Amino acid sequence: MVRFHVHSTPLRSPFNWDPWHELERIGGLSAERITDGTAGVGFVPKADLYDLGAAFMVRMNLPGVKEGDLEIIAEGSGLTIRGYREADGPGDERCLYCERPVGRFVRAIALPASFDVTRVEATLKLGVLEITLPKDRTVEVKKVRVMVCKTE
Repeated sequence: MVRFHVHSTPLRSPFNWDPWHELERIGGLSAERITDGTAGVGFVPKADLYDLGAAFMVRMNLPGVKEGDLEIIAEGSGLTIRGYREADGPGDERCLYCERPVGRFVRAIALPASFDVTRVEATLKLGVLEITLPKDRTVEVKKVRVMVCKTE
């Protein structure tokens, strides 16, 4: 005897329709996956950006990425992180359910202000990349006095 399970989805309002959710549901498309023309399928790691007052801090979860597979470029008020995560499953086996992204990744982050590129520090500890970007001290804030002109 063969049993069939019918998965019914409730009707959705067209005003609450999310096309990305539908693509993910039917095609397994993930918002983290990208395709660039040269490197094949890659991913974009998520990042947290903090303002510590005197510096900015960026934190990214990058488990399985080796220090030698990371490249960090800091310039002006932007940061670019490139890297590669190798597949770590058994070599000859066929993966039946693989959700952890592998391959090349690139993440560009625009910071709200410039930072001192000579004092940028990065650490990779237990799969968490932490980048500290001290704010640029040469950029000064000046309060401008407004002159009121009388009209005749």
